Amino acid sequence: MKTAPRLLATSAAVLLSGCASGFDECNLLPPPGSAGQNAPAVILGNIAEFVVQPNLRSSCEAPSPSQAPDSVSVEVFDPNNHVIAAEASLANGGHSATVRFVPKTPGRHHVRVAFAPVGSVQQFGAYVAAEWRGGDATLLELPRCTQLDRTTHGTWICDGVALHAKGGNETRLAGPSGPPDVAVAGNVVWTVGENRVRRFIDTGAELVLTGTLLLNQRDTVTIVQSRLATEEELWVLDTEHLHRFAFTSQGVVTGATPTPWGLPNRVLFGVDLVQGVLVRTGPTEVQVVQMALAPDSLACAFQVGPAGSFVASEAPCQRLPGVPAGTEDSALWTRVDNDASPQPGRTLYRWAAEHGALVERGTLMVDAPIELVSAPLRPGAALPILQWRHSQAGIIVPTVPATPGALGLEALPANVDLPYGVRTATPRFYWEAGTGRSTRVYARGESSLK
Repeated sequence: MKTAPRLLATSAAVLLSGCASGFDECNLLPPPGSAGQNAPAVILGNIAEFVVQPNLRSSCEAPSPSQAPDSVSVEVFDPNNHVIAAEASLANGGHSATVRFVPKTPGRHHVRVAFAPVGSVQQFGAYVAAEWRGGDATLLELPRCTQLDRTTHGTWICDGVALHAKGGNETRLAGPSGPPDVAVAGNVVWTVGENRVRRFIDTGAELVLTGTLLLNQRDTVTIVQSRLATEEELWVLDTEHLHRFAFTSQGVVTGATPTPWGLPNRVLFGVDLVQGVLVRTGPTEVQVVQMALAPDSLACAFQVGPAGSFVASEAPCQRLPGVPAGTEDSALWTRVDNDASPQPGRTLYRWAAEHGALVERGTLMVDAPIELVSAPLRPGAALPILQWRHSQAGIIVPTVPATPGALGLEALPANVDLPYGVRTATPRFYWEAGTGRSTRVYARGESSLK
């Protein structure tokens, strides 16, 4: 089901000028405000106010630049394509207009400003973000984390170091070859490293080992690409195989025969160059998302067979537009980039697991020059982030509305001066890695992502 309104799907600073046909230099106006300003962004509850310039380029076969419009009108459509009240007034002798409206819904709004009798039409996206609904910062005395998770009892695990909620003690899980790969489900912590799979229970004060499995040559996990965990099972995707490990009722960790998974022509993707990611589509079903030579992703289904190993589905792989840009346990984010002039931009999609497949459950147009920062995919669940350098909103994360419709937006309590690669948003929390042993973590509100 397509969730983006038709109007939103074709906007992104489209300009309707008096030129004969096609796009040329008379179409290339600066965005609202002044040359080089980013697309507008505001916090929900504030008045959205933008300065828009008419098209008075002398290169068009139209009135000379000395002429200016004598009237202006505006239409604003919310993320669900509903018209909302707005006003526009000319300023600066008709060489600009001020547009105002009060947004009621977070998400991308489509603004259409029409000048007359000269000046043409401008259309652009205005981004409205809800205020941060999560908690205050928790400062962790941990080094910069590349993989961070938390148990139900409050133990933080950063790159193989567990910082316990009770007493503040640390447990180091790293071996001679470095930190293990970690997956958390409730108070269960799974680790893969040193040719072993281990399962721990977190008491809040310590991690208690409940089972371990020494891997033989057949079952060895190479470079981990993705993982999914429950309290009783761990699914791991490495460069060649899909592994399934289980904790039995007898208290033993077992491993099924690994299953080959990759297409012969798959390519690396994402900011951290992975070969595939996992998305859970059922208690015994998973999609392996990979990329071939085409510019689209392929989601290939596997399910647990009678022998306990994963078995590839006979159904063809599902084609998804774009490149993976973020993951959740049972959802995938992809991005489609359009770098062609005169309207470069991005489209962000969210695909949710339903009835064994991935179904589109939200889209968001991202107008240039807004920066859409794709999440590293290898560490685990992480969401794409939108960033403005000079805006009330600053750093924004897409959110899923309570009812089906366009994606919403939520402002993050972010330090906009931090460089890329040191901040991560997940469905449950957001963190920024500072210098030295300093990681600032914010718990997210329950309504942020559903």
